Amino acid sequence: MSAGIQPAELGFFVAIVRSGSLSGAARELGISTAAVSKRLAQLEARLGIALIHRTTRA
Repeated sequence: MSAGIQPAELGFFVAIVRSGSLSGAARELGISTAAVSKRLAQLEARLGIALIHRTTRA
């Protein structure tokens, strides 16, 4: 496995940032919010860095 972010992962991350929320990204990507959260957590774990600051409020 190579270091760094892969093109598909970058597109996923851009969808989160563009939508402004995990739920918005889920709607855009056509998957559940839980799936977005899990995929993001896996990406962060692989990269070893938190990419998104999560809060319970916007």
